[in-house]
Amino acid sequence: MKKILLISPLPPPIGGIASWTVNILNYFNEYSNPEYKLLHLNSSMKFRSITSVSIFSRILYGILNFIIFFVKFLFNILKNPNICHITSSASLGLCKDLVFVLICKIFGIRTVIHYRFGRIPDLEKQKNWEWKLLRTINRVANHVIVLDARSLSTLMRYGDNISLIGNPISPELMIFKDKYTKEENDNLLFVGHVTRKKGIFELFNALEAIKPNCETYIVGPFEEGVRSELEQIYNSKDKVTFHGALTKDQVYKMMIESKMLILPSYTEGFPNVIIEGMALGCAIIATSVGAIPEMLGENRGLVIPPKDIDSLTKSVEVLLHNDAMRNSLSVNAEKYALENYSMESIVKKLEKIWL
Repeated sequence: MKKILLISPLPPPIGGIASWTVNILNYFNEYSNPEYKLLHLNSSMKFRSITSVSIFSRILYGILNFIIFFVKFLFNILKNPNICHITSSASLGLCKDLVFVLICKIFGIRTVIHYRFGRIPDLEKQKNWEWKLLRTINRVANHVIVLDARSLSTLMRYGDNISLIGNPISPELMIFKDKYTKEENDNLLFVGHVTRKKGIFELFNALEAIKPNCETYIVGPFEEGVRSELEQIYNSKDKVTFHGALTKDQVYKMMIESKMLILPSYTEGFPNVIIEGMALGCAIIATSVGAIPEMLGENRGLVIPPKDIDSLTKSVEVLLHNDAMRNSLSVNAEKYALENYSMESIVKKLEKIWL
């Protein structure tokens, strides 16, 4: 029986890759394959808040985390796994990823590097240090997984050991769907880390321009300084509620009851919040980054350029006043998600690589 070592983060802190890990491990609590055993090594970031953008803190805590994690990694390598499946969020983490794939190569362990971000085409254009590190890792790794078609097309120009695998719908969401039916309330919803890169400032500028006669719920971890800045843009405390981090079921309930879900991010890979919103029948507005254009194409959502306040404002206004369009986007998104993002289909794609 093969041993597959999955190296990926678990909450806390909450994040896209950590949520993916939880969904995969929960599925494997019930599922098994006689050909292999799945092991897991938690690579989550400690000490630093995930909403912090300080370069100094990223470097300092990155070094501390690397030292701690390196010891754990070596301990697991001595268990002789056949394959190491490493999730990567790129940036400074690529330095760590390169060290690990090189060590695996020395020990004769096959590696799968799983890029969990959608900036690969942009990195190719920039040809910066990040791109050079990524290309080096790809040459050493046995297989590379990406989240979107543009990244796949970019890397296929440099090698053929590339696969595209999206994120799955969580089993918990499917259980939730069996218990609740969609009932639209008069509110807008943002779900994600409340940081500039998630497009939250563009959203508040759009809200200030529209001044919608409904509430907006902001769900996700935030820092008080950011909240204060946002309230200076759209100062309508009776219309905006910052809920902070909520349980999955609480988020799902908000999704299934909201008029629309808005995610104006600057960068994404294959965002779980979009999959969840689609599966729950949300009308979605999101930006043309990562896999989002593929996910929301063909009348499954409204896709706008990132950092474009005017496009965001117009899209929100359109959906606020067009019930038929909201319903059409909702129905199309839900049908597509349930047909293409099931956990079973995603695991089969992973097994094809592992085995």
